[in-house]
Amino acid sequence: MSVGLILKKVWQSRWTPVVVVVALIGGVYLARKVAPKETFELDADMLVRGNPNLHEVCLTFDDGPHPGSMDSILDTLRAKDVKATFFVVGKEVDLHPGLVRRMLAEGNEVGNHTYSHKRLNTMPIASAKQEILACAASVKRASGASMDLLRPPGMEYDKEVLQLNRSLGYVTVHWNVVAADYLDIPPSLIVKRVLDQVKDGSVILLHDAPATAKALPTIIDSLKARGYTFDTTTQMLARLPRPVYVASNAYSVKPPAPPVTETAKTKPVPKAPKVATTKPVPPAPGIRSTNRPAVDAPAWDGKSKGHTEHHEKTTLGLICPRPHEDSGELLTLKAASSGGVSR
Repeated sequence: MSVGLILKKVWQSRWTPVVVVVALIGGVYLARKVAPKETFELDADMLVRGNPNLHEVCLTFDDGPHPGSMDSILDTLRAKDVKATFFVVGKEVDLHPGLVRRMLAEGNEVGNHTYSHKRLNTMPIASAKQEILACAASVKRASGASMDLLRPPGMEYDKEVLQLNRSLGYVTVHWNVVAADYLDIPPSLIVKRVLDQVKDGSVILLHDAPATAKALPTIIDSLKARGYTFDTTTQMLARLPRPVYVASNAYSVKPPAPPVTETAKTKPVPKAPKVATTKPVPPAPGIRSTNRPAVDAPAWDGKSKGHTEHHEKTTLGLICPRPHEDSGELLTLKAASSGGVSR
C-alpha cells in the first residue's frame, strides 16, 4: 500500500478532526510555555513585559543619579511604600555615590545603564563591554553591590549587544510604557502619557528629571486607585508565565571602604650593636710575658700528693653563655672533685 493511500485513509477517518484540534491546542500551549515572546525573549535574556495576567506594574528610572530630582523621587517612593528599579550611569555614580547607597538601602534595585550613556550598538563590541564593566565597577565602589539587570541607553541594541549582555550575566530589561520625559515637558503630560498606556504587566520607563519627580506622586496615586500593585524588576521576572529568577540587589548596600591614606612607612629594624672584641695587650718592652692562664688555678707538677689533694678539693666556677640561644641562659661548669659537669 502506498504512503499516499495510507494518508488518504487517515484523513478520511472520523477521528482526524479531533487529532488535528488537539495537536493545534498542544502546539500553541507549548509555544507559549517555552517561548513567551510577549513577556520574555529567551534567546536574548530580555524582559519585554511582565505577566499580562497579573494586575501589576514595574516603575523603572533611567539615567542619573542627579542630586535634587533623585532625592525627590526617593522621598516619594519611601513615603508611598513603593519600590522601583534604577538604571544608573557610571560617571554619575562616581559623582554621587550616596544616592546609589540610598536607593539600595531603601529596598530599590539598581541596574546597569553603562558608564557614559553612549549607544552600545554604535561602537566596537570591545568598547561596549568596557562601558558595561566600568559602570559595574562604579556601583561596586559606591555600594559594594553587584548588578544583574541592564538597560542599553536609548534601548538601542543589536544581536551582538544582546549576546554581550548575556555573556556578562545580565538580563536586558525593555519597557512598554514610555512618557518621553527626557524632553522638556510639563509634569501633567508625563502623568497623562503613563496612565493612557499602562496595562497589566507594564514596565514603565521614566527618567531622573525634575518634571518626573513632580509627576511621580500623582502617577503612583492614580495607579493605586486603579488597583495596581508595584513590583521591582526581579519580582516581575519571578512572576512571569515562565518564571525567571534573578538575584535582587535591594538592601545589599555595604559600608563604604575607608579612604586610602598615605601608606605608613615601615620603620627600619635597628641593627644589632657590634660586639667589641678585646685584643690581647702586648707586654711592655723589656718585660717578659708570664703566659699565666686566665684562671688562677693551683700550680701542680703531678708529683706532689699535697698538691693533688689541694687540686681535687678546688672548685672552679666558669660561666659560659650559649652563643646560639637568645634566652641568655648561662651555663655553669664546675670542675668538682668528681669531675662531672652540671647545667
